[in-house]
Amino acid sequence: MPRILALVLALTALAAPAQAAEECATPRQAVVTWIEHLQADTWAPDKAAQCFDWSAGPVTREARRRAAKELLAVLDGQGKLVVYANIPAEAEYIDEASGLSRYTLFPTLPEVFLERADTGWLISSSTVAATDQLFRSIYRIPLDRLAQRLPAWFRGEIWGVNIWRLLGTGLLLLISLVVGRLVELLLVKGFRKLLQRWAQEWDQVIEHRVLRRVNGLVAAGLSGALLPNLGLPVRLNQVLFIGLKVTASVAAVLIVNGLADLAFDAWRRHASQTATKMDDQLIPLLRRAARLMVYLLGGLFVLQNLDVNVGSLLAGLGLGGLAFALAAKDTLANFFGSLTIFADRPFQIGDWVVIGSVEGTVEEVGFRSTRVRTFYDSLVTVPNSKVADTTIDNMGQRRYRRFKATVSLTYDTSTEQMQAFVEGIRASILASPYTRKDSFEVHFHTMGSSSLDILVYAFFKVSSWTDELRGRHALQLEWMRLAEDLGVAFAFPTQTLHIETLGDQPPTPRPTAPSPQQLGEIVDGYGPGGARSHPLASPLGRAPGDPISSERGNGGE
Repeated sequence: MPRILALVLALTALAAPAQAAEECATPRQAVVTWIEHLQADTWAPDKAAQCFDWSAGPVTREARRRAAKELLAVLDGQGKLVVYANIPAEAEYIDEASGLSRYTLFPTLPEVFLERADTGWLISSSTVAATDQLFRSIYRIPLDRLAQRLPAWFRGEIWGVNIWRLLGTGLLLLISLVVGRLVELLLVKGFRKLLQRWAQEWDQVIEHRVLRRVNGLVAAGLSGALLPNLGLPVRLNQVLFIGLKVTASVAAVLIVNGLADLAFDAWRRHASQTATKMDDQLIPLLRRAARLMVYLLGGLFVLQNLDVNVGSLLAGLGLGGLAFALAAKDTLANFFGSLTIFADRPFQIGDWVVIGSVEGTVEEVGFRSTRVRTFYDSLVTVPNSKVADTTIDNMGQRRYRRFKATVSLTYDTSTEQMQAFVEGIRASILASPYTRKDSFEVHFHTMGSSSLDILVYAFFKVSSWTDELRGRHALQLEWMRLAEDLGVAFAFPTQTLHIETLGDQPPTPRPTAPSPQQLGEIVDGYGPGGARSHPLASPLGRAPGDPISSERGNGGE
């Protein structure tokens, strides 16, 4: 009888390793053996501990049971639901990243991994050694012990969850919101005191764009740190952690976006005080680009916090990048056209430009197009790719505005009157405050079919079209007064019929021309400081641009 009992014990000892090797043959079987034997309806902690590498301890049976349970509690407390279908079912599995026979359950929890051993796939000894520290870092408050002192109805269940755990979840979220609000108020108060040293007024933009968004970040962080202590089911924890991660990530993205807006606002205020308009034109584009970049990186940040493999996602996007580029070639062409515009700076906002058949004032330069306000008040959108490839005539960058005219006198003008009129026009140009004095041409140019033509070629030194028109107006009025004083007449297309005899009628008397001395005095009178010169005044005595008003006062008749 003793021999039979010894034989049975020996066979049992030999069968145990064989059974353990079968249940731990693949990474999936090892994880299933561990987790399924720790469920309420299949409770077998000794079997759950079979697929662990205990070579570095612990030794006792109870310690091994506790380590297996605590490791599962670490996953449950962080809402990490193990999906068996995602675990490799091959005994010869090799990790592509490391080239080792190793499998990590969750990339965001690298401490928990399995390794292949002689007896099969086992949860590594490194994981066993780190289990106690992981457990203590997650479960800081022994709420299960405190719950034993509560009335019995608190320990009841709703949908398989203890009532006290559900109430504790609601209370935790409420406390987190209150703490987040308090942190927000402290930050606002502290920043206000700090800002009063350098500014008289508190910038409300800082409060709304940055500080008030700290509330959600603090509340989500506090809830995420304390939620595992409630011991909720893994699926409920998974849902709650997803919500908290999304809330914290969105709050962080909004805070970064708010800080970027503050930086661009400060830059815009500084740019408004500079003489150049290039920075005013560039700031809106950079603001949009920065905002787009923040949102893109923020989206990747949210996905990474949700345990999405961002690297694989970016690799997939890279494969489709060529197709996307071909589909969006016009958009890319417009984008690079905008870069060309900012590099070459052919115009600035507010310039009067002629782009192909479009003429008007530049209002905005975007990533895709340039908006031009025409002089009949319509808004024309020109793609930047066409702007970069076409000829741009920037009328707003002219240093001088050319004035070319032909002044025609009648054929009865004497040579002395012609010379005096030409010199009078030159004198009026020198006296005008609108004209360029170092470069102009005035000459008796052509003896036309019905007139004596004088070429006037001058430049207005003005900054706006309105000033140019005022200069034209004042200058040509001077020439009309000059013609009256010199006794010459402006010609228009006519034909004169000369008849040598017409009965006894006397010849038509011709006006008496001023003497050469009088002609010289008249010409000098239209020069700078001359008595006859009125370079800014109209014949009615008002400066160009003044409103037409009554000569009478308020009490006049």
